[in-house]
Amino acid sequence: MKEVRWGIAGPGDIANKFARAVANVEGATVTAVASRSMEKGEEFAKKYGIEHVFEGYDKMAESDVIDAVYICTPHRFHYEIAKMYLEKGKHVLCEKSICVNEEQILDLQKCAKDKNLFLMEAMWTRFLPALKEVRQVIESGEIGEIRAVEADFCFGIPTEANPKLFDVSLAGGATLDVGVYSLTFASMFLGDDYEKLYAVADVKEGVDLHTVILIKYKNGAIANLSGGIGVNKPEGAYIYGTKGQIFVPAFFAASEYDVVIDNETKHVKKPPIAGGFEEEIIEACSCIRNGKTESDIMPVEQSVRICRQMDEVRRQIGVRYDFAGE
Repeated sequence: MKEVRWGIAGPGDIANKFARAVANVEGATVTAVASRSMEKGEEFAKKYGIEHVFEGYDKMAESDVIDAVYICTPHRFHYEIAKMYLEKGKHVLCEKSICVNEEQILDLQKCAKDKNLFLMEAMWTRFLPALKEVRQVIESGEIGEIRAVEADFCFGIPTEANPKLFDVSLAGGATLDVGVYSLTFASMFLGDDYEKLYAVADVKEGVDLHTVILIKYKNGAIANLSGGIGVNKPEGAYIYGTKGQIFVPAFFAASEYDVVIDNETKHVKKPPIAGGFEEEIIEACSCIRNGKTESDIMPVEQSVRICRQMDEVRRQIGVRYDFAGE
């Protein structure tokens, strides 16, 4: 098995999860890390036994010690960093939200195709075994035709706990950080053929702290979704069918679910391999190894559609990113 050599761009909190997960994946290794701070990069490299450290993302892009890059910088920088690595011949796995708007992701899609390189948004939720089983339950017809989905991913934290989340110049806010999960969950079970989308939000200093989204689909089904960084809600999701329902606690990191039919509940546990990132890394490595430019589970077009939905949400709630020319 050909080993895929990964570089990490941005050794922040989420990069730790990725580095730990790669250690659990056969045929994958982290060979380099790039940071704006050499000190931070060296500290991260020492922690995970990473051989190469680069001060600056461009230097790692120019190197020949990696095959692919995992990008986990603040949202604002995803597009420019991903574009740079693609242009330098590196495969790209980029944290959600992969871009701040549809225009950016369409440009990355074209660049990846032109260069014949793999590109994928790191939406780990789509790869979790529990949600794979939920899809199988739905396809079996056990809960009937899906008529509604609810999904809430909301937490309340003080600004000083994570300043980047509250900074509009870094594309902070609820929609791109956590609302993207709720939109993705609805898309997984109701598709993207919708008729109307409505959004309202609590916006302060250009950042949405709590956003609620209603989507009416062409088949009549309705999704009630929310994302928040300024309000606490139970973080779960429901899928309502004509014969029953499914409840998924902490749906974005699903490891279990309940199937409820005629007031009888069947509880199923289906944890991921370890921390939850392993499944998406296995998929990315498999695609790269087999010369695929995108994943069948998380195709680039899916990221395009979700970016388009988030653009409409932000248009309605009045959130704009000057740095992206909006």
